[in-house]
Amino acid sequence: MKWLPLLLFVLPLGAQKTHEYCAPCHAEQVADLETHPHFAKGLSCDACHGQSVKHRTSTGAASPDRVAAPDEVPALCGSCHAAQKKEYLTTKHAALVVSRSAVKSANCATCHGVHSLRTAKQMQQQCVKCHAVLPAPCKPEVGCVSCHAPHRMTAKR
Repeated sequence: MKWLPLLLFVLPLGAQKTHEYCAPCHAEQVADLETHPHFAKGLSCDACHGQSVKHRTSTGAASPDRVAAPDEVPALCGSCHAAQKKEYLTTKHAALVVSRSAVKSANCATCHGVHSLRTAKQMQQQCVKCHAVLPAPCKPEVGCVSCHAPHRMTAKR
């Protein structure tokens, strides 16, 4: 994982066209990625999946070089979003993710999406998938982040 921050800074230099290699087979994901703010800043498929030359040139099923595991996502996103990572790592969600718990928990991609950025309404729907039964003071129609700090999910003060 020590190479990750370096990779994210080097990739914009040559990554602008990486998505073109992926588009023939992964058109939907590439179309989604092209709408993402990360793409506008020069990040492409290889930022998360590596160069994946074997995957791109195979005629059979060859996995990409990398698919970030749930416990790797905070480090991947946090290499650029350090303040949000610091907040997230203090949460119960992070404790479960980082410990590779059998209990599934939210990481950056769960809320924000992977290839395309989720809207606030879509993020809210993600919360309700696990938190369907809410305490009496919670009003999901208002929105979770109206009362809870988004990366800590603790009550705002």
